[in-house]
Amino acid sequence: MDKITIETGLGKIIGTVENGVCMYRGIPYAVTERFRVPRDYPKWDVFDATGIETDCYQYLTYRDESQGPDAFYHKEFRSNQEFRFDESPMTMNIIVKENAVKHPVLVFIHGGGFETGTVGELPYGTCTEYAKHDVLFVSLGYRLNVFSLYETGNYGLHDMVFGLKWIRKHIKDFGGDPDRITIMGQSAGAMSIMNLMYTQTLKDIVKGAILMSGAGTVPRMTGPWTKEQAKPFWANVRKRAGVRTTEEFRKLPAEVIWNAWYDESRENWSFQAVQPGIDGKIIPKQPQKVVRERSYLDVPMIVGVTSQDFMPYIIYDMAIGWAMKHVRHGRAPVYGYMFDRALPGNSFRAFHGSDLWYMFGNMDKCWRPFKKIDYQLKDLMVHYVANFVKHGTPNGDGLPYWRRVSRRSRAFRHFDGHSKGMITPLQCRRKMDHTFLRDKGPM
Repeated sequence: MDKITIETGLGKIIGTVENGVCMYRGIPYAVTERFRVPRDYPKWDVFDATGIETDCYQYLTYRDESQGPDAFYHKEFRSNQEFRFDESPMTMNIIVKENAVKHPVLVFIHGGGFETGTVGELPYGTCTEYAKHDVLFVSLGYRLNVFSLYETGNYGLHDMVFGLKWIRKHIKDFGGDPDRITIMGQSAGAMSIMNLMYTQTLKDIVKGAILMSGAGTVPRMTGPWTKEQAKPFWANVRKRAGVRTTEEFRKLPAEVIWNAWYDESRENWSFQAVQPGIDGKIIPKQPQKVVRERSYLDVPMIVGVTSQDFMPYIIYDMAIGWAMKHVRHGRAPVYGYMFDRALPGNSFRAFHGSDLWYMFGNMDKCWRPFKKIDYQLKDLMVHYVANFVKHGTPNGDGLPYWRRVSRRSRAFRHFDGHSKGMITPLQCRRKMDHTFLRDKGPM
């Protein structure tokens, strides 16, 4: 692996190059103070992007995650990695073919329930698959848990918007095309994209969206809190920390703040306590009202679920419901998929997040004994996504035709390693029946 130095509008950046693919890790795109919106990171003379990323404080920072509630996902996506944590985790990895010029851009936002997750996760953090298809890939970091959600400030969402604007402004220096940016997210990352689509904030920045296990509006009963509704929760968090005011809370050590939030959110759990709220800016109003008014961002989309997904019926209903709203409202096309490959190595089959290995590759970093069929499925799914990033449709290059969701057909593309066709809503529901009867995933 050799080093490479490029000139950018921010200064020189040192990365690595191997087999014709350049990798720049941990590039800072913003800086912030606690519970403040992001601001520009100072320019540098030379930035060394050959190390590791900076991620937000989280469970892994303070607890042994390999033995805790996230042990399964720690083994799956984070084992044997080195981490660096901070309250200003706005860093990104950029991976692109050497000497690229105006390659379309794919920006990935990781999941983790708005609480955990890292830029360098094993499936995608050093993904080189898209460079092979002449697509520039970005893994984007942001603030999490209390550092993002405090008093409905939605600081993590502000980070994402700031980061996407940074990419729009600077990605040409890395060989990317600022006019062709597609955003992609999984789980909370997909839900974050949905939140960003409730305004026109990303209009003329994002040309398409790919949402894995998180497309659509959440049911109203578990929808986002308003600032007023969130006040009692945050008052209890401060009380646990031994203070009364935000100014006092802001001055406490990060671990004290995180522990107070974590304990309160677990002992008095509600879905709203661990997701962004209605702030009047990033999320302007109840999502259902935005949809009724048809004021959401209109771009082509791919929406997907896994057959043993987290709350599979709800996740599926959200995805198919969102696709059909696009159809009824005469909006841009939506392509749906059902990931149904039983991963080798244990009995959890197509669990929540299992499709990450196939969407990004990096299978050599996984403990599972993947087979030839798994690599073939990975190549197919990556090729579809690359086509979508380039052209706004997954079709082309002789791939099996993937029909968009329409009034005549609500079928999703079936990714199981065998099928080359579509799967109907009834067949999807039968697949999900097994989640509860015999194929229950880790969640």
